[in-house]
Amino acid sequence: MKILYATGRYSPLKHDDGSGTDYRLYHALLSQGVEMKFIGPFPDHPSLIERLYRKVHTVFSHKRPAKYTAAMLKTAAQTLSITVNEYQPDVIFSKNLAPLVRFHAQLPVVYMLDSTVAGFNRGWPTFSRLENWRMVECEKKVLKQSSSVITRSEWTRQSLIEDYHYPAERIHIVHNGSSLPDHVIPQEIENEPPDFSTIRLLFVGRVMHLKGIDIAIEIVNQLNECGRQADLRIVGLDGQDQDHIHYMGSFKKSIEDQLIAYANQYRWPHFLLHPARYDAAPIVTAEAAAFGVPTLTNNVGGIASMVQDGLSGVVLPALSPAAEYVKKIVYYADHPQEYMALRRTTRERYEKELNWNVAGKKIVTILQSVVEENQLKPGLKKEQP
Repeated sequence: MKILYATGRYSPLKHDDGSGTDYRLYHALLSQGVEMKFIGPFPDHPSLIERLYRKVHTVFSHKRPAKYTAAMLKTAAQTLSITVNEYQPDVIFSKNLAPLVRFHAQLPVVYMLDSTVAGFNRGWPTFSRLENWRMVECEKKVLKQSSSVITRSEWTRQSLIEDYHYPAERIHIVHNGSSLPDHVIPQEIENEPPDFSTIRLLFVGRVMHLKGIDIAIEIVNQLNECGRQADLRIVGLDGQDQDHIHYMGSFKKSIEDQLIAYANQYRWPHFLLHPARYDAAPIVTAEAAAFGVPTLTNNVGGIASMVQDGLSGVVLPALSPAAEYVKKIVYYADHPQEYMALRRTTRERYEKELNWNVAGKKIVTILQSVVEENQLKPGLKKEQP
């Protein structure tokens, strides 16, 4: 099986790009012994008219224009067509819609996405009504020619069915894996009773309001106000340390010392806080699970698929206030045996579902089944018309 992997904005050779997902995905597929070629990232050089339109649009709408410019869509499609003719793949695989929007395939296409455009803009309104419509139309074109779709959550699966009427039997869920390599992850987790004399909380993220950093700070403040000693570490941002709040800065996974320092952040906490206001497929929750650290989060976007309530953390109702998180933390601090059980099942879920070895095998199996199905259809050729 020959796979042509079309990327988008990020290089699969750079661990720091796009939170490391493209990097880990690409190497997970290679580890399965497949023959694969990748193309991208693609240059983005919009015309003067398009640049002017995007600036005017942002000023007047106070919303973002479409994520991809017409110039990038054209360049990506042209590159993909040329490479198809040269490489003669059995299947085209992309986790980005940009290369596929203007591409007309006679080959099977497998499209992988964290969130649909419709689901994203409903969960976190970012694009104007016009630009959202344009992007939805682009995604419809991609889905129309996709033999199968791989997504990360039941939430996105439902959006594909309800917003796009995509056939349910052609949708596969493969959860996001940890972006950390195996050599920085412990082979097993400690099984000693926790010391909750100081409750240790970790937050990992860079976008303050979207990821709920303000809620995380309120959680640690409320714990200390009610007499529970608690500390919070914030990874991904620089800031002024305060009582019980410590900013750890950012780390580059491509630099070994910084990778190890980043991974060691997960050895410290009792819980990962992820009170996001929207997230389609968080990676940090899988990274925490690798260290047996349960996540405290809420049911927005696709989070409830990445964190299973009572199994790898606690999933509160959507947009729960800080006080609800505090109640759960206090409960587990007062019931250490239940906390230890939660740690064990959190790590078990990482081993079974939230790692790239498992994800790579599942994706290759899906690609292989699509290729085999295509080979049974008469009259189809690899060549581009």
